[in-house]
Amino acid sequence: MAEITAALIKELRDRTDCGMMDAKRSLQENGGDIEKAIEALRKKGEVKQAKTAGRNTAEGRVSIAFSKDGKAAAVVDIRCETDFTARNDQFIALADGIAKSVAAAQGDPAELPLASGGKVKEAITALVAKTGENMKIGKHVRLQAAAPGFFGSYIHNDNKLGVVVVLAGSDGASDAEKTLAKDLAMHAAANSPLGMANADISADLVAKEKEIALELARQSGKPANIVEKIAEGRIAAFFKERTFLAQPFVKDPSVSVEQHVANVGKTINKPLKLTAYTRIKVGE
Repeated sequence: MAEITAALIKELRDRTDCGMMDAKRSLQENGGDIEKAIEALRKKGEVKQAKTAGRNTAEGRVSIAFSKDGKAAAVVDIRCETDFTARNDQFIALADGIAKSVAAAQGDPAELPLASGGKVKEAITALVAKTGENMKIGKHVRLQAAAPGFFGSYIHNDNKLGVVVVLAGSDGASDAEKTLAKDLAMHAAANSPLGMANADISADLVAKEKEIALELARQSGKPANIVEKIAEGRIAAFFKERTFLAQPFVKDPSVSVEQHVANVGKTINKPLKLTAYTRIKVGE
């Protein structure tokens, strides 16, 4: 048995943030083997959770899931500290399981049950104890589709950006509808709309943009009434650029997203309409 020195206790405390008596006891119980002592402390969960709780969770992954009845979809950002852990099979399984739980029921995601058993928060605590990394649930959105309605989704290949769109007016069974839904999700991923329409963008942001537009217009030296019109034009351009429905469709910039949806609807003789979306990126 290795001697339980003050230096050994300090090293264990530095690596786990546990109390002095906890460190000493764990070392004694594990024959002075610091690695075994760390493992024993991790198994308790709370010790490692306490140390990791304040650490930065800049990495993670986005998972998307749909309810069994197909009427709800969830996009969930699960955070961790390193990309290495974000690519770990157990972390991936946890993220996917949480997304399924959010899609299946409303409520605080941490309190929802997992299909594999136990609550979400318990599974997070267990994996924190095992990996030694802080983890948390970041942004999460649950969307529902009215009948008739359907979803489209897209996850970027690094699993750090996910989009779900909701369309109404059909069940989404045709190839044209499936293509439309996927294209719209990819469009939102690439173009980062701030809202569906003008009213969905915060009044504070619009006011700030108008202030900037007015200042730029004043620099032209034109009369006040002309300055106002120039500013209004800039704001109109801002809305066109940042609202989903008004943005030029990524695959055909000659039409807006709203027009493209309507055109596909006319082609299949169904009144299609884009009604909702969510775009979640790790760290945003």
